[in-house]
This record gives sequence, structure tokens and C-alpha cells, in this order.
Amino acid sequence: MPYKLTLTFCAAVLTLISLRMHIDPAGITASEFPYAEGDAFDVAVTIRRLIASLLFVIASITFFARGIESAKSQQSLLNGCILGFAVMCITVGIMTATQIANLAIAAVVFAVLTAICLFSRIKINLNE
Repeated sequence: MPYKLTLTFCAAVLTLISLRMHIDPAGITASEFPYAEGDAFDVAVTIRRLIASLLFVIASITFFARGIESAKSQQSLLNGCILGFAVMCITVGIMTATQIANLAIAAVVFAVLTAICLFSRIKINLNE
């Protein structure tokens, strides 16, 4: 997948996740933590909104970084994406495996984003 298309795809996925979390933070919190109630539930909803905002920031930076022309800079940016998405995948995967939260779909999404960025990074290496 070409570099610009990879970053566009990543930005679009992150934006959709952010929008979903902004539109219904209580619903997402209820599905992830079904036994949360009272103040704990309210705090979780607030944190969900903060996470949604941070995801949008990352999506915006990723989208506007598509204009980078230097192969070395593209590799560095993709390395950051690979590392960040892999950490997210591992974190939500562990949370799902230990039954702290039900985040299996998030683990798959971040695994796919990691793989796509890794593929693009390798492709840039081969083109040099």
C-alpha cells in the first residue's frame, strides 16, 4: 500500500473510532465495563471522551503528515505508527485476555493498522 494511502487509511480509522467515542461514550463504557455504576461509570465516560479527543489529534497529525516527501522521514513516521499501534494492540489485547475489558475488536483494529504500516515501511525500504 502506498505511503499516502496508508496514512490516509490510518487517519480515517482513527477518526471513525474517535467519532464513535464522542457520539456515545456512555454506550461504549457500558459495553466495555458492564458492571460499572455511579461515580465510576461517570469517570469512565469522561475518560472515554478524553481518549476520543486524543485519537482525533493523532488522526489529524497522521493525515497531515502525508505530505512528507523524504523516504527517511516517511520511514521514521511509519516506525512511530508501527510502534504506537503495536503498543495499543498489545495493551487492549492484554486487557481483553485478562477480562478487564471487552476490547477484542480494538485489538484486531490496531493489529491491522500495525500490519499495514509495517507493510508500507518495508515497501519503502525495497524501493530505495
